[in-house]
Amino acid sequence: MTEDGVIIMRKVLKLMALMLTVCMIFTGCDNNGSGEGQGPDATGAAQNHDDSEPGTLKVYCFELGKADSFLIYNNQATIIIDAGERGQGKDILQYMENNDINGIDMMFITHFDKDHVGGAAKLIGNTEVKEIYTPSYVKPSDDYDNFSEKVKEKKTPVTALKENKTFEIGGIKIDVNVPAKEVYEEDPSNNSSLIIRVSYGDTSFLFTGDAEGIRLREYIATQPEKCNVVKMPYHGDYTSFMGCLDEFLDLVQPEYAVITSSKEYKEADETKDLIEKRGIKLFRTRKGSVLFESDGKDVKAVQMS
Repeated sequence: MTEDGVIIMRKVLKLMALMLTVCMIFTGCDNNGSGEGQGPDATGAAQNHDDSEPGTLKVYCFELGKADSFLIYNNQATIIIDAGERGQGKDILQYMENNDINGIDMMFITHFDKDHVGGAAKLIGNTEVKEIYTPSYVKPSDDYDNFSEKVKEKKTPVTALKENKTFEIGGIKIDVNVPAKEVYEEDPSNNSSLIIRVSYGDTSFLFTGDAEGIRLREYIATQPEKCNVVKMPYHGDYTSFMGCLDEFLDLVQPEYAVITSSKEYKEADETKDLIEKRGIKLFRTRKGSVLFESDGKDVKAVQMS
């Protein structure tokens, strides 16, 4: 090839390289030339969560009198355990609005007593609830009917859990322990309570619904691990536990305990004494809502006045 031919060939190669670079810029080709996008936006689906690190986990225990509701969230997921009584859903929605929480990924109803399911219909009707999990035992009531009607209206998936199950979402692990029986002869609704352990890094929170002695003994038999925070079963009652609260607290050894109670329905003095003699910090929601924060290693707590 002549010297002029070599020069022309070099110019052609440079031009081809430039054209290839322009193609890659404007067509979004990836490094392997496949032309397929990578990551969460590959399908073009809208993303409803923050794709950064999960960050701090917050657990908000609502002040709702003798009713249960706990909102558990970080910047990737939102979970709610129970929804208080009818008329209290608006308080939960207001808190969500104030904290820029736009929906609920998972709702757990521990059992169908009015002070646990009563506010659920309001939440389902006024914010997106993606999935709902319940025990298999149903306690008939107007509150349950309202819940069922709203679920059907919104076509929200509901699963009645009949075996233990583990979920993971947004760096949060959720272990659900189900009742051993479908129906109990004694206090069937309370003893059908789901017992839910929420873990975040090395920290964990235990929610016991309204489990009474029979149900709590079932859970004790599983030899549960220690936890940082326990929501005490059945609003701090004592007589229904047949002496097993001591064993339960000795197993889980929490730093903090929460009792949902009201001025009219206070916790038992015996339960309060069992907690305090072990050096466990006790919060009662009748004295204000409680906010826990976990960085995956340690848990901090503050009670709102």
